[in-house]
Amino acid sequence: MRVVIVGGSHAGIACALRAREEYPDADIVLYEKQDAIGFVAQSIPLYLQGSPSFDKIRSYTSATALEAKGITVRTGMVVRRVDTDAKQIIFVPAAGDDLDIDSYDKLVIATGSYPSIPLAAGDYRDKLLVVKTYSDAVRIKELMSTARTVIVIGGGAIGIEMTRGLIDAGIHPVLLQAPAALLDRYLDDDAAAAIRAGLEQEGVEIHTSSLVTQITADTAEGGRNITVVTQAGETYTADGIIYCTGFRPNTVLVGGQVELGEMGAIVVDDYMRTSEPDVFAVGDCSTTTLKHVIVPTYVPHASDAFRQGEIAAVNLMGPRRKLNSSQGTYSLNFGDHTLAMTGLSLKRALSEGFDAAVAYTRNNYIDSDRFYEARLVYEKGSHLILGISVRGTVYEISGVADLYSLAIEQDLTVDDMEYSDFFFKHGFHNPFGLPNILADVIRNEERGQAGEPGAGRHSFGAQTVDSQDVAAARDAATSDGDKGTAL
Repeated sequence: MRVVIVGGSHAGIACALRAREEYPDADIVLYEKQDAIGFVAQSIPLYLQGSPSFDKIRSYTSATALEAKGITVRTGMVVRRVDTDAKQIIFVPAAGDDLDIDSYDKLVIATGSYPSIPLAAGDYRDKLLVVKTYSDAVRIKELMSTARTVIVIGGGAIGIEMTRGLIDAGIHPVLLQAPAALLDRYLDDDAAAAIRAGLEQEGVEIHTSSLVTQITADTAEGGRNITVVTQAGETYTADGIIYCTGFRPNTVLVGGQVELGEMGAIVVDDYMRTSEPDVFAVGDCSTTTLKHVIVPTYVPHASDAFRQGEIAAVNLMGPRRKLNSSQGTYSLNFGDHTLAMTGLSLKRALSEGFDAAVAYTRNNYIDSDRFYEARLVYEKGSHLILGISVRGTVYEISGVADLYSLAIEQDLTVDDMEYSDFFFKHGFHNPFGLPNILADVIRNEERGQAGEPGAGRHSFGAQTVDSQDVAAARDAATSDGDKGTAL
């Protein structure tokens, strides 16, 4: 069996390694247009900060390492066309024009994604930067070495991470977001408002509901200014633009040959099979099945890419193992603050037909300003866990997202988790575990609906948090330790 994998990013690498394990006698060939494989885009902030650890963690493998496992890696090769009828790919060296052909028995498309580019008019391309590859990072660092003001377009996870990096470098960032709230794909509006308030306190200039329609650059010799104009006629000028409005699936090779879905992503089933026999798709070029979301969705996500790559490999010779659902689990670090989330936001849960609600709690350390706060989205009545977002200064926060991702995948309820064995939370005002606290919050709120005294409140020792008034709790938080933080 000859397995051809097009794309040497996370999903393609994972597929190649697992295929070698599953099929020791197979010929496995991986094609990648870059000169190296395995670059970790999440390491770009470390590069921009000048971290000495960047060179060590920028990649977790190499072509040499894969070759040592019996995988043929052909870097610097651009696949021009895929012919699913003939079971062939046509490729050319990145630095040449000599076409060549390779045949396959099984084809895995792992071509990833590309940064969404602006539809705005104007001559500006050399001053607009994106965040994807190592060469992109080099260009951004060059801009940061001389810039005083930089416009960041896009208030999602990458946009906010870039904005925080600019602040740390002493550069004034102007953050433009087309939707009405930051992180609109991940958080509900009240949680996003807290993050916005923290960023603004640090000096970030934020404009939401600001759709960019025109970009122009100073083309005079030595000119550095670039200007953006929004749909509302607002004008902003800076030394450069970092464009962070998300990614698009790179599916041009198989357009018209396999079924495409949301945003042009390749539609796959639970075994990572496409509509074309013997063709699989994995990673950022394919759709994702999100838990509790009916329609397959396009969600470019590194951890999903690894899982999908392995599942495709397992199923190359026939359907053996279904892919577990994705919950969209993320963890974003900003200095000593972390924001972690998984599952559905309240607005997404309501749009998917759930009778959902939110339980909120905040827990502080007794002898410091460290804290965490959590917003759990659950179904009324059944208490089915649908999603959670957690923010704060406590290292365990990222683990909370992993824990609740598994809980959502396994259809656990708040009641299932309430009395689970988790370690004692010494040092907090409330030493109970988060699942215990949230179950208590929901129970008290439901008693409050029945008119019982003390309902809607969760208290322990010196701490009392009104879970029905998230805004008030957030305002109080700015006076006890997290004022001025980005999260």
